[in-house]
Amino acid sequence: MVVNEVAPPERKQWTNPIEFFLTLVAFAVGLGNVWRFPYLCAFLIPYTFMLIFIGAPVFYLELTLGQFTSAGPLAVWKVNPLLRGIGYASMATNCFWGLYYMVLIAYCFYYLIASFQLVVPWSTCDNWWNTPLCTDQKTLANMSRTDLISMRNMTSSPSEEYFYRRVLQISSGIENTDGMVIELVVALAIAWLICFLALSKGVQSLGKVAYFTALFPYAMLTVLIIRGATLSGAVEGIKFYMGTINLSVLKNPSVWKDACTQVFYALSCCSGGLIAMASFNNFNNNIYRDTLAICCVTWFTSIFSGFAIFTVLGHMATKMGVSVADVAKGGPGLAFVVFPEGLSMMPFAPLWCFLFFLMMCTLGFGSEFSIMETVMASLIDEFKIYLNTPKKIILFRFCLSFIFFLVGLSMVTRGGLYVLNIVDQYLGGFPWLVIGVIELFCISWVYGMDNFCDDIALMLGEERRPKVTLDDYTYPPWALALGWMVVIICLGWLPYIFFVEICRRGTWNIIKQARLPHAEWGPAREEHRQLSNRYTSNIHMKNLSMQTLTSIDSIDLNSDLFVKNLSNKSITSF
Repeated sequence: MVVNEVAPPERKQWTNPIEFFLTLVAFAVGLGNVWRFPYLCAFLIPYTFMLIFIGAPVFYLELTLGQFTSAGPLAVWKVNPLLRGIGYASMATNCFWGLYYMVLIAYCFYYLIASFQLVVPWSTCDNWWNTPLCTDQKTLANMSRTDLISMRNMTSSPSEEYFYRRVLQISSGIENTDGMVIELVVALAIAWLICFLALSKGVQSLGKVAYFTALFPYAMLTVLIIRGATLSGAVEGIKFYMGTINLSVLKNPSVWKDACTQVFYALSCCSGGLIAMASFNNFNNNIYRDTLAICCVTWFTSIFSGFAIFTVLGHMATKMGVSVADVAKGGPGLAFVVFPEGLSMMPFAPLWCFLFFLMMCTLGFGSEFSIMETVMASLIDEFKIYLNTPKKIILFRFCLSFIFFLVGLSMVTRGGLYVLNIVDQYLGGFPWLVIGVIELFCISWVYGMDNFCDDIALMLGEERRPKVTLDDYTYPPWALALGWMVVIICLGWLPYIFFVEICRRGTWNIIKQARLPHAEWGPAREEHRQLSNRYTSNIHMKNLSMQTLTSIDSIDLNSDLFVKNLSNKSITSF
């Protein structure tokens, strides 16, 4: 008796390389680029260093593994069966992040719908959910700064009470779930339905959606920056965002750890998603080019979004009569408490609130789609014997989405915020660092770099770089590393001097002052310098102006530190 088995469908591929690139952009550029990136200057140097020397290589490694094997994060680690646990660890992490992201998207949905009102509900204190401690910031703005700071310690803002008492209806602790918030349940169900529809046909439908999820947030960030730049106080917000570089923070190991964690979070490395997305590529796709482009886009977006945020926060601080430090805080509280309050102070507040939360939904979905496609595609690869028809695959995707929705209900109870915060605190980068180290060990030492480089040459059709030799002598690896150290010693002066000049001149004057040559620049002899006014009176004026700027910067720094010491008492963490 002959049994006719249905062959599993052929693995799908991206329609074109642009869809793959845009999907990676949407995947890497998520909600974390808006609220997790710390204030710019104290963090930019270690962040850039980690991005270049750790983030980009791991990003390239994962894209190579996925494209070379055309397999998901579970099957790809057949490269060493003893370490297949890497795939399952990244898959488990992905599942929790899929739940986490979708709840945040549900919050954004809630605010998006609430924006369809003439007066946004988080701008006033005359609602049923407000407490006697709620104080309208318009009233507080009429008080002196001293009274205002003490008042904020005893009161709560309308946006705080709206988020905690209306949206979350938060309980006293994680042990008290106190039932579900019906509005959030509905928002969560809609979000999972959209996710299923976007992924119903796998990468073919995901690639089409990526045109919107990848490009729309940049259009909105640009609009917010242009609008924010016209607001009063925008300059103060940018000054606070740019800050003053303090090189002493580079001595703190935790700063480097945080920078590395942020790089892994921003690039979505070691989550399995990059391997899954690259597995749908053409075998000869140029992933080296994609890696460089995505890393540059991620770096740019992290900084670019900060300008959009802090122009509005500067306006908010000006309207309230406080410093930017009093209103600025990171984390989801920035998106759901501080920034909505700032938008509510702008003309046509409902419009700007709607556009902002539409952008946040788009950013969230851009990452969520890739996270869930990673989970779904990996399981389909594992059980392709049973999931051997398009109808079965679509049904499987629907069932998996429904299961995730049911599990996610634990995060939309009145104690759900506490569950959400646990996921954020414990899975916010550290597991990815561990997975990344094991990945590098597996490929570099177990599989072997020679084999891996041969695979890249086979895939990209490029010959490996010839070994350095002298006649019949071939240099050992440590000698080649020594050669690269010589190159770094020579070229390393370029970024070193660049950052030293920025620090010496003052960060706020980077654009205006750092481009100017040093006062001693020009002809060496005085008689030659007298031939041009550029090297006589102008340089004298520059020296005077630099002395003035230095004295002003020292005064501003002292005052800022004084304000920050006062304001730290009034900032509450999410």
